Amino acid sequence: MHEQMLNKIKEGFLVGVIFVGLLLMTLVIPAIELLTLFILPIPIAFFAYRQGWKAAALLGVIIGLTLFLFAMYMFIVSLPLTLLAVLTGTLMGQSIKAKRHPYETWVQGTLGFVMGFIVLLFFVEWLSDVSLATEYQLFVSESITSTQLLFDQLGMTLSGDDLQLVEEQMLMVLDLIPSIIVVTSMLLAVITQFFTYKVLNKSIGTALAFPPFRRFNLPRLALWLYFVIMIITWFELEQGSSFQTLIGNASLIIGVLFSLQGFSFIFHYMHVKKQPRFVAVLITVFSLIILPVGLYLSRILGIIDIGFMMKKRLK
Repeated sequence: MHEQMLNKIKEGFLVGVIFVGLLLMTLVIPAIELLTLFILPIPIAFFAYRQGWKAAALLGVIIGLTLFLFAMYMFIVSLPLTLLAVLTGTLMGQSIKAKRHPYETWVQGTLGFVMGFIVLLFFVEWLSDVSLATEYQLFVSESITSTQLLFDQLGMTLSGDDLQLVEEQMLMVLDLIPSIIVVTSMLLAVITQFFTYKVLNKSIGTALAFPPFRRFNLPRLALWLYFVIMIITWFELEQGSSFQTLIGNASLIIGVLFSLQGFSFIFHYMHVKKQPRFVAVLITVFSLIILPVGLYLSRILGIIDIGFMMKKRLK
């Protein structure tokens, strides 16, 4: 028992050193956070898989206290990143330890990133005492004014209605921030989970892996939810209301999921017809290049796949 506790402490110390090293790199090296953002949760996920979520959460607290005691400035700057990594790594590692399906682990990781990003945004606004939404509105207003001046200098005129329409479309991003956070978290979670599997397979000898993408299937309940949301959007909702924002974000998120379903059907079709996989990859890449048309077409294909169970019918 004593030896087991000693091994746990040694492993926690090693994981903590690796995590702090990655955190230092993130804070010191410019633009490297684009890479380390999905790498930071991996040591915590590894420790949570080995020792459980309680030990991982305790390790996160110890790391936070260490930064607080020995580097106050670093603690203030790195606190939201530390929380994001600990939340994501703990949820993902515990899910893997409990032998959850890879897609369930993906959901857990996405949840961790979402909560971490919310804390990060709140912390940035609190620390800088600046509203990001207000700053973005000022940026849009200045951009519209600059565009109008440029067109005037070129001898071209833009009507007030055109400028107002452009401004409304740019400000629509503020209403879609929740769904942008969720979609970004989904992308980061799947990358983090992929590399976590690689680390565990290499160090412990597990055989963790995602199932083939062609087997990705949404539950049929998602189809009914999508239709309900689409029906609601047909009604004239109060502009700028919380309900309209909720429906808009839900529509975007479920639309992305059905686009994934459509892409998975393409991979399944190529597999059944014994076509090279790179053809499906090229179709997917091309669809992403011609946004939003590509995602819209793949969404329709995903809806047809779920509604008519096309993968089961395909021979």
